[in-house]
Amino acid sequence: MEQNEIDKIMGVVDHTLLKPYASEKEIKKFLDEAMTLKTYSVCIHPLYAKTARNYLIKKGYSQKIAVTMDFPMGVFPTIARVKMLKSLLKNIDEADFVVQVGYIKSKKFNAVKKDIDKLVDVAHQNGKIIKFIVEDAYTSKEEKEKLYEIVCTSKADFIKTSTGFAEKEYAESIGNRIGATAENVKFMAETIKRVNSNIGIKASGGIHSYAQIKELLESSGKTLDPKQFRLGMSSTKKIYDELKNIK
Repeated sequence: MEQNEIDKIMGVVDHTLLKPYASEKEIKKFLDEAMTLKTYSVCIHPLYAKTARNYLIKKGYSQKIAVTMDFPMGVFPTIARVKMLKSLLKNIDEADFVVQVGYIKSKKFNAVKKDIDKLVDVAHQNGKIIKFIVEDAYTSKEEKEKLYEIVCTSKADFIKTSTGFAEKEYAESIGNRIGATAENVKFMAETIKRVNSNIGIKASGGIHSYAQIKELLESSGKTLDPKQFRLGMSSTKKIYDELKNIK
């Protein structure tokens, strides 16, 4: 594959390192890799937000910093989520929040909407991009329909498929697979069209090949524009090497 085509794909990647045992040294090596691969951003835990910001500035790297919040569970009340977001604003460009999963399972959709709206307001008042992880593995089709509509009619910047840390046993017990699936991305795209939204789609979780990327992009109805489509991946280098070898 031509380098300019590879760069377009890397240009929508949120290069991800979310292992809880990652050291500061590993984070810096990861940031160097993101620069080499020319990814759009890096996605890390809040613990290393300040470290990443200082390192990127020191090295003159252009990657955006996205942090995951209330991750991977989505179990904190709104007041705590807002406080967390405010505490990190200085060192981040983007926030990836897991929705309040328990409220969804309890059919408390109004509470979920209020939480999303509050977090969006705080993020946008401070010039930050905000994404909501709907953790597709944990919801029924009916719950997805309501949840997707809430996210897509909010002023959030992206709806995101999954954390990559979902409990497989529970997911399978309700007929779901973990990670990003073309079926769910297509349902997101249909919801976006139905409610006349301009929200972006971020596919994340278990993306390990170019074939998956093509399928997810096609299902999204989006183009390789980082304002409209993102890929959350930890296998970025593996896929980059795959792309280099495509004739």
